[in-house]
Amino acid sequence: MAQHHSSGPGTDSDRTTGREAPRSGGPAGDELSAALREVLTLTQLARAALAERLHMPLTHVEAVEHVVIAKNSGEPIGPVELSRRLGVTSAAGTQSVNRLVSEGHMTRRPHPDDRRRQILDVTESGFAHVMGELTPLLDLVLGASGGLSDAERVGAQRYLENVAVAYRRYLEQGSQG
Repeated sequence: MAQHHSSGPGTDSDRTTGREAPRSGGPAGDELSAALREVLTLTQLARAALAERLHMPLTHVEAVEHVVIAKNSGEPIGPVELSRRLGVTSAAGTQSVNRLVSEGHMTRRPHPDDRRRQILDVTESGFAHVMGELTPLLDLVLGASGGLSDAERVGAQRYLENVAVAYRRYLEQGSQG
């Protein structure tokens, strides 16, 4: 990770650590938080690059991801839930589903318990299309832990699990208000 040296105001410790002083009103964080923020930013950039390489709108890539994750969790989703997860209107979600179905990336079928609802699935060709571009990135990420000792792996896993808990708490707070 590149270090930034501030030439503006800051403490001597900011200059010696290579970190810029935090902007007023924001949390100072630490090296782990800074590294996580960089990974999250790069993840967003990689998702945009993936969409571009697939010649698909980012929303469609995200739709495929949500459908695959839901199916793998044993709780497949339909167009309404997909729209909610994408943060788009039901009409926009339906339009995305229609396009993905017409392009052969996704299928929809009646829900087995409620024929008024639909279940979405990603086709084999749609999955292969996305994974063809995503596999090189996944391989690079998998290799990132190659040089870690067992103790470092345990620490990294614990940190990431704690971050996941923090994100879940944040999401739960939003749905309660």
